[in-house]
Amino acid sequence: MQSFTSTVEQQLGAPLPNPALQLLIALKNLYPGSQHVAIVESLCPQFPVLKYLDFAGIPYTPLDAETHNAYVHDQESNSVVPRSITGVMAFTYEGVQLRVFEASWRRDRESLRFVDFVFDGKDDGMGRKLLSAVYEWANSLREEMWVFENGGWSKHKDLFRAVQKSTWDDIVLDENFREGLRRDTKTFFSSKEIYQSLGVTWKRGLLLLGPPGNGKTESIKALLHEFDYAALYVKSINTSMGPEFGVRAVFEHARKHAPCILVLEDLDSMITDKVRSFFLNEIDGLAQNEGILTIATTNHPELIDDAILNRPSRFDVKYDFALPTAELRNEFATKWLRKVYALDTGIVFQKSIEELASAIADKTNAWSFAFLKELFVSFLLRIAHDKSLGKDTILPADEILLDQVEKLALQIIKIKEGKGKVGEDDADQGTGHVVRRFRMAQRVTEAHPLNL
Repeated sequence: MQSFTSTVEQQLGAPLPNPALQLLIALKNLYPGSQHVAIVESLCPQFPVLKYLDFAGIPYTPLDAETHNAYVHDQESNSVVPRSITGVMAFTYEGVQLRVFEASWRRDRESLRFVDFVFDGKDDGMGRKLLSAVYEWANSLREEMWVFENGGWSKHKDLFRAVQKSTWDDIVLDENFREGLRRDTKTFFSSKEIYQSLGVTWKRGLLLLGPPGNGKTESIKALLHEFDYAALYVKSINTSMGPEFGVRAVFEHARKHAPCILVLEDLDSMITDKVRSFFLNEIDGLAQNEGILTIATTNHPELIDDAILNRPSRFDVKYDFALPTAELRNEFATKWLRKVYALDTGIVFQKSIEELASAIADKTNAWSFAFLKELFVSFLLRIAHDKSLGKDTILPADEILLDQVEKLALQIIKIKEGKGKVGEDDADQGTGHVVRRFRMAQRVTEAHPLNL
């Protein structure tokens, strides 16, 4: 009997109009009395049969002589794992013995995968039941979030955990601004009947705009935590088949999982002129986008096409995350000063929290929240560094903190926007970009509250 390996070599070694059809015919010739339930899909893992078997506690045995692997890096486990190019495995499902034959190949820019479930039975019902179970499991979230990257959708636990840690208590925003954002989200999901009664598609778009570092991403995480709907996060729409395919795949998945929140970060760089028309067709819902709340962010709204930016029913409401006013900077500094005291590191300020927060707010005009955070991180690292060298701190903690303000201020590039210029009145007309960011400091702080 001809082996599966030789069959694959024969069928894929020559030009064929339909390799999947030829493989299925060949396998039916190899196993003429058996049932065959076959699928053909993109190589993106939409049908993770092995992960399902692991989840269900069903043991399986790869037939090594017929299995050929390539090795890839698995982000979830941070390890190198085998991925079958062609292979055969055997297992028992609900008392029925199955053999699964798999082959993958490339066609133009597309990677394809063929899987055939072969078993004995009076009909193909058992195979279809297994496929349904795998698809249902693959499309269910278990403390995970959907993420679109590298041309396909995958489920991420780490991002889900980060969202679960996010609360509005950690975010400094104007109260009316914050409540408006929460109200828009809550009202959308509770108003399906109103949309239907008006004959309007139940969909909505929110656009969060403004200079970087002022709370757009953190606000989205807080919204996702507060409202327990499926969350779909798009990192990039680029795929091996082009960004147009990515746009279609994003919205098809969102429609499948509605009601849901679809997050598109950095919309200005994501939707280029090349894909604008595809994006407009999808967001306008030639296929009904029922139950999809799209939340997009941009640091540069001036780069977004007017057809996207200013057309109702695409992004209905815009929230401007401008640079914080003196009042908000004071509130942010107060929160962080209290965090410093809570660390119980022996740091003693001569001034009260209120006095220090006011002084910081006065000296940080045109600073973003992200840069204010780096002020406190760099302050703590400076003290930790001095202590690690066995040095006694010469300056009082107050002076060290305010000295850090002066040093970091040199790293801000103030950019005029329009005719205005940032002045002492806190007009939201400037922006600050960090020339050098304390990425290492942020990672240290988030991993552990500094053992000083």
